[in-house]
Amino acid sequence: MSYKAKLIIADAEHILQYEKKILSQIAPQYVKKYREHKIEEDKKQELMAGYLLKMYLNIEHEEQLIINENGKPFLKAGEPFFNLSHSGNYVVLAIADCEIGVDIEHIMQCHEATVKKVYSARMQEELTDLSGEEKNEKFSQLWTEFEARLKLKGIGFEEGWKELRDMNCYIDTRRVENYFISVATEEEIFLEVIFKSI
Repeated sequence: MSYKAKLIIADAEHILQYEKKILSQIAPQYVKKYREHKIEEDKKQELMAGYLLKMYLNIEHEEQLIINENGKPFLKAGEPFFNLSHSGNYVVLAIADCEIGVDIEHIMQCHEATVKKVYSARMQEELTDLSGEEKNEKFSQLWTEFEARLKLKGIGFEEGWKELRDMNCYIDTRRVENYFISVATEEEIFLEVIFKSI
């Protein structure tokens, strides 16, 4: 059986133009996060996250959500499952009828200490013969896949990264501009990708 999932990729660059309208529609916890942030990029990300949750899952109140001890949100009503991530001007929302994790990262410099400490032997091998920008891209791709696994399981980095490095799951990775986005599920999914801008 193939499950259905949506990946909404939203560009938050111009969202502040619609601040008042969006703040009146989104869940109070996202309003609070938006107001607490001092850095404009963070404010945009929180505003867009609240907006996407309202648009695609009709989340308007904190009572509609359950947050686990590591911060992974769930709908109190059960399904669908969802997960959020953000980097730069982008916010991504993954929605599925099975557990899901998502991560987005801007391409970053390969960090050798992270590779040695965190990456599995298989992941390290994928980086062995690469250099320069190609190595940075592969490092970033593998990192988003790893983070998506953590978020799928709803555990923190300190708790489970060693066990999850080679966790058997389905990973769908996409590149958008200078970003990698990875979606992780335990079930095979058909992934519909939606680009959203405001």
